Amino acid sequence: MPVISLEARAKMEKHLEEARIQWENSPNNKEALIWYGRRLAYLGLYREAVDVFSKGTLLWPGDARFLRHRGHRYITLRCNREAIADLEKANSLMKNKPDEIEPDGLPNAANIPLSTLKSNITYHLGLAYFLEGDLELAEHFWKEGMAFSTNPDMFVATTYWLYITLRLAGKEEKARELLNQVSPDLQLIENIDYYNILLLYKGKH
Repeated sequence: MPVISLEARAKMEKHLEEARIQWENSPNNKEALIWYGRRLAYLGLYREAVDVFSKGTLLWPGDARFLRHRGHRYITLRCNREAIADLEKANSLMKNKPDEIEPDGLPNAANIPLSTLKSNITYHLGLAYFLEGDLELAEHFWKEGMAFSTNPDMFVATTYWLYITLRLAGKEEKARELLNQVSPDLQLIENIDYYNILLLYKGKH
């Protein structure tokens, strides 16, 4: 369960109740169902969130977002094979579709959404395969995700995991080449910890 301050929890519980009511009042509104599931997950109610996203996959099987979010929460629950199945299907559904910005439910300090649907699908696919010990497929999807990591924050997050994967796979030269792409003067909003670790690896910190 995430550690949440009393003030933040009260606010999140209020948002959850609003999302639940909106869904109950608009059962044909898939945006309402997505937010209901997301609000559950923010409070650590991961299994309940999975149930909500599962409902969405039945009602709207062609909408990759329900699979993307359920796959993410399967990872949280350490159900990596289930996550991979969902995220692989979501990736397939999005192959010939344009990418889209994902709105933030927990906005960063600048209130600027930084991730996209495709970047989140490939990022979490890489993570699920990494957790399963499949470094080859983890590398594949993090490389694929680089195409959608179009801002410094997403670039740094994806680079961090790809670098770790390359090192574990013994691909030292490729890891060094990747690290050389990390500029020492990037301006970030939220993935500062990943950035500082990469700079440490570069010997700049």
